[in-house]
Amino acid sequence: MKVKFKVKTFLTTLAFLLILSIFILAIIQLIISLRPVKYVKYKNIIFAFRDDVKAAERIPVYPNEKIVGQQFWDYKIQNITILFKPDERYNKYYQLAAFELTYKLSQMYMTLRPLIIEKSFSAQEIENFDNITREDGTLKIILLPPEYSNQTIVKASSNRIYIHFKNSRDLDLAVIKTILCALKYNGNYTLIA
Repeated sequence: MKVKFKVKTFLTTLAFLLILSIFILAIIQLIISLRPVKYVKYKNIIFAFRDDVKAAERIPVYPNEKIVGQQFWDYKIQNITILFKPDERYNKYYQLAAFELTYKLSQMYMTLRPLIIEKSFSAQEIENFDNITREDGTLKIILLPPEYSNQTIVKASSNRIYIHFKNSRDLDLAVIKTILCALKYNGNYTLIA
């Protein structure tokens, strides 16, 4: 009778420890999954972002990510121009977005050595968003502030990519999403926790 009691106590303790360890592992996994990811690896290059890549991946893309990504890899595109309407509330965010796009996309194109893909980058102020024309050889990235959009979305249309945002953080996330679409089109990236 004494032996049965010890076995029963041992099994109860073992079951408790097993449940406790599963519970602890689940909490650790939950914490890891909720932690922001700010790095991705693409063809042996680590890209560092200012905001959470997982949140950026949730930004909608129209018509789809493949078409947005394809815009960056079109061999006919020689120039990428970032267009924005000056606004004191957003000018510093436009500068950050232009830098982020230029720097990350330049790094992306350098991964194709020994092939050399040369694209020039520029940023231009515009008066309005009504007369943005299509130009052969130029990809235009248009940053649309909340006054012109009530959503955060990335849209592609005929050598133009429109980045709509509701606030400065959404601009960051939509820019990251645009870069991720470009990376994904010619390979893939992996998240680095």
